[in-house]
Amino acid sequence: MKIAISVGEESGDILGSDLIDSLRDHKNDIEFIGLGGEKMKEKGLKTLFPFEEISKMGLIEPLFSLKNLLRRRKQLIDYIIDEQPDVFIGVDSPSFNLGISKRLKLKTKIKTIQYVCPQIWAWRKKRIKKFSNYLDHIFCLYKFETEILKNHNLESSFVGHPLAKKIELEINKEKYKDHLNLDRSKIHVALLPGSRDSEIKKHIDDLLSMVSHYKNHNPKIKFILALTKNSRKYCFEEKMKELDNLSIFYDDSKNVLSACDFSIIASGTATLEAALCKTPMFVIYKTNFLSYFILSRLIYSKFISLPNILSEKKIVKELLQSQVNFDNLVSELDILMNEDNEEMKLNFENLHRALINDNQSKFFSVIESI
Repeated sequence: MKIAISVGEESGDILGSDLIDSLRDHKNDIEFIGLGGEKMKEKGLKTLFPFEEISKMGLIEPLFSLKNLLRRRKQLIDYIIDEQPDVFIGVDSPSFNLGISKRLKLKTKIKTIQYVCPQIWAWRKKRIKKFSNYLDHIFCLYKFETEILKNHNLESSFVGHPLAKKIELEINKEKYKDHLNLDRSKIHVALLPGSRDSEIKKHIDDLLSMVSHYKNHNPKIKFILALTKNSRKYCFEEKMKELDNLSIFYDDSKNVLSACDFSIIASGTATLEAALCKTPMFVIYKTNFLSYFILSRLIYSKFISLPNILSEKKIVKELLQSQVNFDNLVSELDILMNEDNEEMKLNFENLHRALINDNQSKFFSVIESI
């Protein structure tokens, strides 16, 4: 069996890696081709080019490299058509992957699956009417999505979120502090500014100003900047030598969030990971003005962070655009550290339980049946 997979960012690489493991548990001799990152390559994926080339954030940023994005997508489509796999699985990144599925349906008889349902419940709901034209099945991370798709006669399966299965329900933070050699007598705050270059650039200066403030005003607080391996190019270690209250960890967000007492996180999958690690947080999000202006008129959800969206209520504070500034970061962190966060943690636990689905055989059985 030959399976083509396409991912467009770090979180998709994690999902794709887990997917390869799940499929190989049922059939050992599957050949995986397509587009992926380091984690998927380690599992045997033959990737056509580095996915960092297509990892773009927002509505406006991709326009600056649209020509290259379209060229790379056509190259990947041509490659998949030449290879004639049994199935194509687009992992998240719907703006990139759905276009591949559409083209494959026009040109071939290759079965197409989308892993991670596009967020039709948050924005651009009308897209759902066209999914049946080019998707044979959708693997959903969240159970309520299958009900929405069912109402539109679309085949889908709730597979649960891999993070919910990997992270234990009860987190022993002292154990994780020891694992990372952290001083138990200090308060540790995780900072996750995002995985994409544009996210880091928008958030990092305000976060570092806040770190500098606490160095002078509360030496008991230590910060950990959790970044992806791709962020090594910024050489943050050299730039932050004067901030002795800041450490940097790469590709270790689960351990960092499990060890830390609090967290400040850019909106994205990391907010869900922090919730699963039972780490009290507030969420930040800043992008260019035009992207935000357009998105704010397209999005139906009143929340931007996954814990709030999935819980359908505000359980974590969100700071948007101009609200993401030095004064607010300091103020909100002080509030977070001085509050009783037990209700927030209870909400995190309830969310965790709702995202667990141990039926990993569903991936393979669906692929065999379509």
